[in-house]
Amino acid sequence: MPIVQTLFILYTVTFLLMFIFIYRSNKNETGEEHMGLVMVTVVSALLALAPTALFAIILFALVGSANVVDRVFSLHVNITDIIFFSIGVLVYLFTIDSIIEAIVKYLVGKNGFDHAIVLLTRVGAFYFIGLFIGLDQTSSFVIGGGVATIILVLELLFKLRKNKQKEN
Repeated sequence: MPIVQTLFILYTVTFLLMFIFIYRSNKNETGEEHMGLVMVTVVSALLALAPTALFAIILFALVGSANVVDRVFSLHVNITDIIFFSIGVLVYLFTIDSIIEAIVKYLVGKNGFDHAIVLLTRVGAFYFIGLFIGLDQTSSFVIGGGVATIILVLELLFKLRKNKQKEN
């Protein structure tokens, strides 16, 4: 249920932002291009679906990754805790992580070492997210490390695919 509530809140916020943007932009339109309030609402509702769907896919991937790590290491973490952990990781990844990644790449450069530093910072951040939601230290460290490693592997696979496409 927390996933549905989170996605509903995200959709509502996205809808409101889209509605405000489209409504203000629509004020400047004249003649046939001017939309009524119902049309602005429908367009806003449809446009708000795209970012919500994207976040839903990412959230489900994070929940699945955390669940796989939980099952592999037999941690027996409650699914609600895994969902809250995944929501915390999602918030971290879209806020602080990109700043830390940019700082690390600026200081270290683009080599294999920057991936290791980013991995360690993610493990630490995910560990504290796990502690914050109430996981014990061992479960928090194992799930944080596992999810951070899965994210790193997916990023590296994406970069390899991108490099192969450039070669062709």
